[in-house]
Amino acid sequence: MSYAAPLELITDAAGSVTFGWVDDGVFYARFSRCLSAKLGEVFASRLREAALQSRGLKYFGDGRALESYDLLARSAFVRVVTEHRRKFDSFTLLKWSGAELSPAFLSTLGDNVTVIPSSIDFEARLLAIAPRARSKLGTKQDPPQRSRWPLRR
Repeated sequence: MSYAAPLELITDAAGSVTFGWVDDGVFYARFSRCLSAKLGEVFASRLREAALQSRGLKYFGDGRALESYDLLARSAFVRVVTEHRRKFDSFTLLKWSGAELSPAFLSTLGDNVTVIPSSIDFEARLLAIAPRARSKLGTKQDPPQRSRWPLRR
């Protein structure tokens, strides 16, 4: 459960998953293109390892670049969550445009699930809980506020 470790990237011909600890107790995963069954199984095994090593974790799943997923990949994720449910303090999920998460999937995750349709809101929630995620994910600092009326000299 080391924040200092770099994010891990796993890929196959269909898509990719980037994941890891972005701050103390905050686990982040970003999915791109298609989450195949094989990719989903590998990710689920890494998530299982993270859950076993932690006392509790807040999971942030970024699906904005996801286009589709294999149901076996989703089942692998659900198995890890149900096996180690007490380790997951919360789930914050960013869904991809036009996607609807099934009520059965959400109820399996439990009570503390937040589904966010906006990437701006998702990032704000992530940075509020995990300020060190900014450097880990390569996001830029907000520019300082400027006055509409610059000082005259």
